This record gives sequence, C-alpha cells and structure tokens, in this order.
Amino acid sequence: MPTDRALLAPYCTNLERPVFALRNLPEEVVAVLFAYYSRSTDSLRDNLARLLADGDLALPGGAPDEAPEGLAAAQEKARQFHEKWVVGYGHSSVAEHAVVHLAVEDVSIVATKVIEDCRLASFTEKSTRYVPFDGDSFVRDPAVVASGLLPVYEAACRSALETYSRLLPVVEAQVVERFACPPDWPARRYASTVRAKACDLLRYLLPAATRTNLGLTCNARLLEHLLTKLYSHPLGELRELAAALQREATAIVPTLIKYAAPNAYQQQTRAAVAALATDLPAPTPTATASSNLVRLVRAPDDPVGELATAILYEAAHLPYGDLRAQVAALPAARQQAIVDAYLADRGRWDAPLRALELVSYTFEVLLDYGAYRDIQRHRMCTQTAQTLTTHHGYETPPELLELGHGAAYDAVMAQSAAAWATLAAAVGEERAQYVLPLAWRKRLLLTCNLRELHHFISLRSGRQGHVSYRRVAQDCWHELHRVHPALAAAVRVDLAEYALARG
Repeated sequence: MPTDRALLAPYCTNLERPVFALRNLPEEVVAVLFAYYSRSTDSLRDNLARLLADGDLALPGGAPDEAPEGLAAAQEKARQFHEKWVVGYGHSSVAEHAVVHLAVEDVSIVATKVIEDCRLASFTEKSTRYVPFDGDSFVRDPAVVASGLLPVYEAACRSALETYSRLLPVVEAQVVERFACPPDWPARRYASTVRAKACDLLRYLLPAATRTNLGLTCNARLLEHLLTKLYSHPLGELRELAAALQREATAIVPTLIKYAAPNAYQQQTRAAVAALATDLPAPTPTATASSNLVRLVRAPDDPVGELATAILYEAAHLPYGDLRAQVAALPAARQQAIVDAYLADRGRWDAPLRALELVSYTFEVLLDYGAYRDIQRHRMCTQTAQTLTTHHGYETPPELLELGHGAAYDAVMAQSAAAWATLAAAVGEERAQYVLPLAWRKRLLLTCNLRELHHFISLRSGRQGHVSYRRVAQDCWHELHRVHPALAAAVRVDLAEYALARG
C-alpha cells in the first residue's frame, strides 16, 4: 500500500475518500480508467495503480503533486484498449471521458457558427461588444482566391472594416455627448459602457469573414463528430480547419479521433437537397426597414393539459394515456393551478424543472446575422438556418442615422451587396456570404421546449443584451403570449427599452 500511495498521489486529489478527482493524466488514460468501471470489480485507484506499476514508474523528487513523466506504458495500454473497444467494437461512449481544450484563432465568424453548432461542447468567443476588430483582419475563402475574384472580395471586406474602424472613435465621442456619466458611476464603468454602446452600434458593419477567436472544450467522441462535419463541409476554410484541429488534438487524444474523415453521406445529402431546391420559386426581396420578424409556426393544441400531465406523471404511477385522460377531465382552472403550483416557488436564479421540456414551440425568425451569431449559441434549441444572402435586406440601427452616419453605412451595404451578387454567380451563395456584414438578415427556424424558452427569453431580453437579439426574445414572448397567455405570464421577460443598455 505505501508503494501504491506513492504512485497514486500525483494523480488523485485524495487517497482515502470515495469521491476524488483525477489530475496529471493523459486524457485517453482517464477515459480507460472510467471505462473499467463497467468491466472491473476493482476501484479506480486500484486499476490506476496497476497501470502505473506495470509501467515501472518511479516518483520523482519534489512535491507530491508533481506528476511523473514516464507514462508511456499507461498510454500504450490506453491506446490498445481504445483500439479494441472504441474503434473495434464501437463502444464510443468511452471516448466521452477524454476531454480536449482547443484554442481556435483567426477563423471567420462564418466558421465559428459551424463549429458552435455542436450541442454538447462548450465555447467562448471573442466579443463584438468589448473588443474592437482590426480593419484588415478577415479570412480569404480558398475558392474565391482561385476564382480570380479576390479583389472584389477584399474590397468589400476592407470597406466594411475600415468604415467600422474610422467610425468607432467618432461614435464613442458622440455617445459621450449624448449620455453624461451618471453621478454614482466610476469613470471606468462609464468608459466601458460607452465603448460597448459604440461597438454595439457598429458591429452591424463587421463582415462575416472577420477574423475572430474561439475557445472550444469538448470530449473526444464529440470532437470526432465535429471533425467529420468540418471535413465534409463545402467551405475550404472549414476543411482546412478540420485538419488543423485534428493535428493539435492528436497530441491529447491520439487514438480516439484518428479515424475522423470526410463523410460521403453528409456531402452527398447536402448536394442532393440543394438540387431538390432548384425548382423552388426565387425568393421575394424583403423590405430593408429595421424590423426583426418572429412568427410562431407550430404550437401544441393543449399545452396546459400536456404540461399538467407531465408535472403529475412522476408521482402518479399511471400509464401516460390514463393520466392524460384524467387530466383532460379536470376543469381548465384546475389544470392551470397544477402548472402554477409547479412554478410558484421558483427563485430568481432557479431554472424551471424538467416537465416543461415536454411542451415545444417552433418560431420562424427573420434576424440580422449579428443577432443570429448570439442566438445560435442556444444549442438546446433545434435550429434550422438558411444561408446568409441579400434576399431579406439589412438592419439599420436608428441611432446611427441620428448620429449622421447613414450615408457611410448604406455605402458599405451597397458595396457588399454588389460583391455578393458577383461572387454568388461565380462561386455560389455559400462562399459569397463571407463578404456580407452582420447587418444582413437571414431566416431561422427555432424549435424550443418550454423550459428552454423560459431560459432564452429571460436571458436574451435582459437589459445587458444587444438591442437586436433583445427584440427577437421579446417578440418570441409576444407570440407565446398571443396563443397561450397563461404560460407566457410565467416567463420572465424584460420589455423595457434602455438608452445605455450595457450599464
């Protein structure tokens, strides 16, 4: 046992208690140790001690939390295990215990939206609110480079970014003139709020090709799926990114992602759907007035009855059909009382409980790409998005017009629209979208269960939110209230307007 303790000390946060954390171990070794729970009667510490002892490891001098470096034998055993069970027999859940942290820098906003479509990963992206963007920092799509249209592409992107950079200090100064510092605010808070206000107004100018940074954390199983999706994507930037991600992640989980590769089904199905859509009518241009549109396109017929049934199900010990019939026979007021009781004691920071997940709604949203950039992060929703084009016009923040920048703003949009048309005809709409600033609109189907809708509306309608996605969240609440006011009444929504929303 003393030998085991010496071996284990650098890898376990304690050696006595039944709950402990692992540290200083390769991720694939961690995955194997957890997998042994399903195949071994021994404790994790015993299995770890056996792996380490087989490697004839010696604890180096120094503090007990310093990890030995000679883990080659343990890693080789992990590799053999994964080759047999994960790769050979398809027990992919084992790979979920190996976690990878990746820094993804200098990628386009377009690329981050594809990466962030992964539901079970965690992301942190460079903010358009707090961080100014560089005037010449944008991705060149490989197909555009090969097409000979790079000058058109670069001119549109540079025009947008240079206008953004030129106007940023001007708009900051104008915001200061319009909004005096509240007497109880520290100077730093006021300066930060002014900068955020200016960035919020000008982010509409940032082209989708703008370079940004992203932090990505995910398990190896999900990472393999992500790599496959990126390798199978029509955009060259994403295929190149897949190779870079796999190269770097291989240093952490060499066995578990080694077979990620382009997927013929994904590639062929995307092409087939595009071909099926060619016979559809051309889109009707949408007016360019600033008015996000949210429309409820699918809602349950009896959401209160369904929700009351879901609430009672856990305690009822009845088949669902029998319980549903029992609830349906109750007076409407009694059904609503069940729902109200379920939500009555919820505190400010308490999420609604899971019964609300059995009731779902689908909204069609016409929104600017900047708002989509934020809303797309709600991955508990099922999102089906159309490609960014010029078909639906662009948003114009009224305050920019009031500040006298409408002509410069519209000039950027006109140049980007012309560039998009040229590029779309030559290399397709998928690649042409890079030149469009975040002001341009796209359509999105957003399907949310009622629990997620509580979270989405309360978070995105909050004072700290950008006005564009605040309006989307508020309109979702109005649509819910239109059809089911009793359920909407329980959703926390901020319908107010704020001059300095970030304060």
